[in-house]
Amino acid sequence: MPKGLDSKTSSDYTTLTITHDSVKSPIQCHSYASPSTIAPPTLVFTHGAGGTLSAPAVTDFCKGYSNSNSSSSPVLAFQGSMNLGARTKGFHACLEHLRRASSVSNNKHGNRGTTGDFVLLGGRSMGARAAVIALTEHLSFTASSTSSSASSASPPLLILASYPLQGPKDVRDQILVDLPACVSVLFVVGDRDSMCPLDMLDHVRKKMKAQSWLIVVEGADHGMHVGGGGGGGKEKEMLLGAMVGSMASEWVGGSREKREEKIWWDEDERRIGRGLV
Repeated sequence: MPKGLDSKTSSDYTTLTITHDSVKSPIQCHSYASPSTIAPPTLVFTHGAGGTLSAPAVTDFCKGYSNSNSSSSPVLAFQGSMNLGARTKGFHACLEHLRRASSVSNNKHGNRGTTGDFVLLGGRSMGARAAVIALTEHLSFTASSTSSSASSASPPLLILASYPLQGPKDVRDQILVDLPACVSVLFVVGDRDSMCPLDMLDHVRKKMKAQSWLIVVEGADHGMHVGGGGGGGKEKEMLLGAMVGSMASEWVGGSREKREEKIWWDEDERRIGRGLV
């Protein structure tokens, strides 16, 4: 049986506790279910260094992702510490939980194949760094232990929101450049994000072997806070965050023709605009 225990349910998510040998303390998770009748892959997602699972940038994204009109999918968001190594282990613990849960479900229903083989990781800020490291470690372990099954598995995906490319003393690009060509990456960045300047990100993307896509949120900073007049700042941020989640879900579902898109709040129309970068 998977090591997890449902403890509380809200209108948007179920609270889940996961234990694993690699982590010292139980991991608190929010599981956002999908209304889809099929079993799409689950996104394992985590927050930034100073945030929590209740941060608006996390909850808005997860709600939009799991309730997309065109391609809704479940999310397993987990709470982690500010330690990068510990956060990386959290991804591995959540992946193991999903594999065990998928195996139990398949055995129960007599199915072959499992969505647990589909690796889909993401995060905000430091959580995005941890997602890249966790995927790299996962691919290394898989290649060394089961090379035959690794070649037949679905290509791994990364959703990196507000990736902290510009550090205090260095550029955190090497782990991105080192990603293998089999990986597909979706970047979500605010055009006022001082920790991920778009020109710097563009330079890094050109060096990457992995294919990458980009969603730019106009007017948003590193925390996905949107300035500008007109009032209703929190409502704008909620709607933009949900739209980003919905677009990310579309991307996971295979809608990848547009390599670079942008969204913005149209103050005159009081709605979200969407177009090419």
